[in-house]
Amino acid sequence: MNQQDQDKHSIVSKRLNILFLLVFITLTVLIFRLSFVQLTLGDVYTKKADQNSYIKQNIPAPRGIIKDRNEDIIVRNSPAFTITFQRLDDDRQDPMQLIGILSEKLNIPPYELYKKMDPDGEPYTRKIVTNAKSDIVAYVREHSYELPGINVVVEPIRQYVYGNLASHVLGYLNDIPEDYWKDHQDTYKKSDLIGTSGIEKEYEKYLKGKDGELRVEVNRNYQPLNDKRTLDPVPGDNLYLTIDRHIQEATEKALAAKVQEMHKTIETVKHGAAIAMNPKTGEILAMASYPSYNPNDWVDGISNEEYQRFAPAEMNRAIQQVYEPGSTIKMSTILIGLKEGAITPYTFFHDPGITYVGGQPIRSWKSIGTIDPYRAIAESSNVYMIETFRRVFHATNVQDVNYFNTVTQPAMMQKVLAYHEEFGLGLIKTGIDLPYEEPGQITLENQFTDFAFASFGQIEKYTLLQLANYVSTIANDGKRMQPYVVSKIESPNGETIEEHKPKLLNKVSFTQEQLDVVQQGMRDTITKPYGTFNWVMGNYPYPIAGKTGTSETGRGTENSLFVGYAPYDNPEVAIAIIIPDNEHESHSGTTLGPIAKAMFDAYFKLDQKPAADAKAASTNP
Repeated sequence: MNQQDQDKHSIVSKRLNILFLLVFITLTVLIFRLSFVQLTLGDVYTKKADQNSYIKQNIPAPRGIIKDRNEDIIVRNSPAFTITFQRLDDDRQDPMQLIGILSEKLNIPPYELYKKMDPDGEPYTRKIVTNAKSDIVAYVREHSYELPGINVVVEPIRQYVYGNLASHVLGYLNDIPEDYWKDHQDTYKKSDLIGTSGIEKEYEKYLKGKDGELRVEVNRNYQPLNDKRTLDPVPGDNLYLTIDRHIQEATEKALAAKVQEMHKTIETVKHGAAIAMNPKTGEILAMASYPSYNPNDWVDGISNEEYQRFAPAEMNRAIQQVYEPGSTIKMSTILIGLKEGAITPYTFFHDPGITYVGGQPIRSWKSIGTIDPYRAIAESSNVYMIETFRRVFHATNVQDVNYFNTVTQPAMMQKVLAYHEEFGLGLIKTGIDLPYEEPGQITLENQFTDFAFASFGQIEKYTLLQLANYVSTIANDGKRMQPYVVSKIESPNGETIEEHKPKLLNKVSFTQEQLDVVQQGMRDTITKPYGTFNWVMGNYPYPIAGKTGTSETGRGTENSLFVGYAPYDNPEVAIAIIIPDNEHESHSGTTLGPIAKAMFDAYFKLDQKPAADAKAASTNP
C-alpha cells in the first residue's frame, strides 16, 4: 500500500468513526428519551390513550310517571332507539356524504337532516331520529363503518298513554331553549327535551331525573365497541293528579262533539272549555280545552307543517283566555245588593223586558214581570240586576252626571270589584299549579251606563277557572279554596316528597243568609218551570244548582256559559263551561246542556249504570 492509499484509508476510517459516534449519540438520546417518557410521563400518555379509546356517554334518566287520582298511569316512559350524530374530524367524516346516504334511508329531506345534524355547530351529540323503527336501527348498525359518527342509543321516550287526554293539563316536551340551557349546563344536555307547558313545565324540576354515565369504548369512527356502566340514572319523581280520567274523558268527548256539531252551521264556533272541581278542596277533577292536541307528536319532533296544525290547539282556554261572564255574575250582583242594603230577600222589582239608563234602553231576554231575587237569578233578569245596582251606586236620581261618572261611580265600582275578588274574580289569578294562567280584565268605559252593564257581566272579563272558583265558593258557603291539579309528589322509591293539602284562600264577607238566597236562586234555575236550565236537567236524579249566561262579545256573537254544582245540599262537584262566539240570541241551555249532563253523569257514574239504576240513584230528585 503506497502513501496515497494509506491516506485514503485513514480518511475513510475517520469518517466511519464519526458516523458511528453520531449513531451512538442518537441511539443514546432516543433510549434516554424513551426511558424518560416511560418512567416520567407514562401515566399521562396512558390516560391520553385511554381517552382516545373511551368516551363518556350520558344515560338519559326516565322522567317521572304521572298518574290520575285513581292511580291510573296516564304518562309513562318506554325504551326506544335513537339515532345520533357526533361530529368527527374531516379526515374521518364527510357530513355531506352522510346526509346523502341517510336522507333517503331515514325519509328526511336533506335540508332538514342538515339542520338536525348541524355539522358546523358546536361538537355535541345531536339526535337525528327518536323512537327509530327497527329497520332503521338495523341499517345503521349493519353499515356502521360506512357511517362514521352515526350511532344507535337506547333512551326512555315519553309516552302519553291516552293521546289527547288532558293534553292542556299535562303539557308537552320540546327542545331546551338556548338561554335556559346556557344557565343549566350542569343539569341538561343541549339535546335534551324539557317541559314546555302544563305540569310537564310546572313540575319540571321534579319530573326530570338525574342522568347516569356510561364509559364507552369506541373505534376511530367514534362508534361503540364495548361499554361499561359507571353510574346508574336516577328516575324523576312521580306525580299524582287530582284529575279523574273518566270525568276528563267524558268532558272532552262532550265538549268536542258539541263544538264540532255547532261549527257545521255556525262558522264562528270553533273553541270551548270546561272545568270540574271539588268545591270543598279545590281539586280539579277535569279541565278540557277544545281543540286539543296529542303531546306524543312532540316526542318524535314536529315539522313546520305539523306545527301549523298544532298552533290553534296550543292555548289552554280554561286558564289563558278571558271572557265576559254574562249572567253567571248575577249571583254576585244579588249578594252585593243584599250586603249593601239595596235589596232584601223580599224585594220585588218589575221587569217588563226593558229599562232605561241615562236614556239608553237595556233589555232583558224577555218580559218577566214582577220578581224577587230568587226568580231574578232563576229566570235571569237583566232589569232586576240593573235596578239592584242602581240602588247600590245611588244612581236613582242623579243630578250631576259628570260628578257621578268621575267620582261616585268609580268609587263604587272599586267596591264592587273588591267584592268580586273575594270570589277569585278580577285582576288576580287563582294560583293554580299550571303555567301561563291569566288574570281577569276590567274594561270600564267611564259612561253612566257602566254600573248597569257591570250588573249582568258585560264590563269584566274572567277566565273560566275564575268562574269555576267563583261558583265553587258559593257552593262551599263562602269558603274559597285554591285550585290545584297535583295532589302528591313521590320519589321513585315510593317516599312522599310533597303532598298538597286543600288550602283555604279566604272566607267571603257575605253572611250565610245572604249566600242562602243565591244558592236557592241557582237551585230554582234547575227546578222551577221558569228556570233557564229546567228543561235541560230538571229531572236529574241528583239535586243540581246552576246558572246560565250569555254575554255579548262586540263581534256580533255571544258567549254561552253555564256554572253549577251538585248535590245542592252537600256539594261535591262544581262545573263551569263556555263555548265562545255562538250566534246572536242563542240559548245556553240548548248549547251547554249536553255537556253539563255528560260531566255530572261521569261524576256520579250514571253513564256506567243501566237506566233503571240511574233513576234510583238518588232519593232527592
